[in-house]
Amino acid sequence: MSSFSALNGAYTSLNAQRIALEAVGQNISNVNTPGYTRQRVNLEAITGGTQPTMTGTARGLGVRVTSVERLGDLFAETKLRTQTSSASRLGAVAAGWRLVETSVKEPSEKGLAAGLDTFFTSWQDVANRPDDTAAKAVLLGNANSLVAAVADSYRAAESQWVATRDQASAIADDVNTTAVAVADLNARIRDAQVSGVPANELIDQRGVLLTDLASLVGGEVRARADGTIDVMVGGNALVRGDQTYAVAVHGTSALEGLAGASSMPDDGWGAHAGPPRLVWAASGDTAGATGGRLSGLVDTLATDGPFAGMAASYDALVTTIATEVNALHSSLPGHDGVTRDFFSFAPGLNPALGLRVAVTDIAHLTTGVPGEVEGSIATAISKLSGARDLWGGAVVDLGVSTRAAVRRAEAAEHTRGIAEGQLLSHTAVDLDEESVNLVMYQRAYEAAARVLTTVDEMLDTLINRTGVVGR
Repeated sequence: MSSFSALNGAYTSLNAQRIALEAVGQNISNVNTPGYTRQRVNLEAITGGTQPTMTGTARGLGVRVTSVERLGDLFAETKLRTQTSSASRLGAVAAGWRLVETSVKEPSEKGLAAGLDTFFTSWQDVANRPDDTAAKAVLLGNANSLVAAVADSYRAAESQWVATRDQASAIADDVNTTAVAVADLNARIRDAQVSGVPANELIDQRGVLLTDLASLVGGEVRARADGTIDVMVGGNALVRGDQTYAVAVHGTSALEGLAGASSMPDDGWGAHAGPPRLVWAASGDTAGATGGRLSGLVDTLATDGPFAGMAASYDALVTTIATEVNALHSSLPGHDGVTRDFFSFAPGLNPALGLRVAVTDIAHLTTGVPGEVEGSIATAISKLSGARDLWGGAVVDLGVSTRAAVRRAEAAEHTRGIAEGQLLSHTAVDLDEESVNLVMYQRAYEAAARVLTTVDEMLDTLINRTGVVGR
């Protein structure tokens, strides 16, 4: 055979096995790196035809590395991003419902149901002892406590709504920052591929950011021939190549700003009016996102969301209490001959915050027929059930809605976990497999080195020892 051909074959093998060993080392080094996709070296025999020699023919010119392949799975990656988008949105919605349910504190001694029972029981105590001033004083005290408890509960829902609104704006900023990072990696990947430089690690970094974007705002990823990708949200580009288009959250920053919002078109609102919504910052047009945590937060901020819905329940509760109690309390004049309501509403405030106890003096309480020591009115008021039934129904509806939202979120997260497992089974580094590859490439390298040594010894004999024997 041709010694120089053998030398070249040994050299190319040494080079190829070295690159393969470096790829294995890279895989092992990044076994715990989030988003890293294992790499594999593709080898190809160098064929140059048959070369004639003095003693025969030499075939082949060795081996070469054709590529260092990133073992990604486009289908599995797309599936994971889709499931991540859905799970994040449903998780945000479920978190909103859980937050409201926790703040309601039902059933417990500190809940409004207990406050309602105490209030109406106080009327029964007055009915049993119409001439007992202490019972009447306790009634007024319990009434004021109930009014304060409803107002506090409303303010808690309002605070939760405002905090969620601020969180949505912060996540919109995160979306824009992540989109800029994706665009930057797009440019770097494109330049690397044009230069013939491997960009596997850059693609992995971009993949992590794309998963983050899916978690934040959803979107569809479209690959380009130059190695860049576009991220589409609601059919419009959030990222296109190395360009980005910012999103923002427009709408009212106060819960009261939702009043009447459902009857107005989205394009009829300014940036700081109407229901919170995700828009394109440059135009103010609705972004149309259907996935991601940001979409979930916007859903919870809607007029039919958990916070606004609970606030409406508080308004309905106090309106019912005032209507029912006032209808009976004002049906007869008090002992001073004046007909008056028991509750009133402060002007300029919504019902839950504006409810007041209009009777401030126990002498003005109407407990029964004027001039008689009897408690027919107080008895009738103590038996009122409209407010209690209304609140009981609201609590049940809240529990049902919360449980349904949590179950949907749990199911979506389970599906997302399966998708992640499927992707990792294909792309994650397996230390056992890499250990085998390490030994395999190491032995191949040693064998190529042995060939090189053998050829060197043959050439030494041919060059330095041929013709020396017998001298």
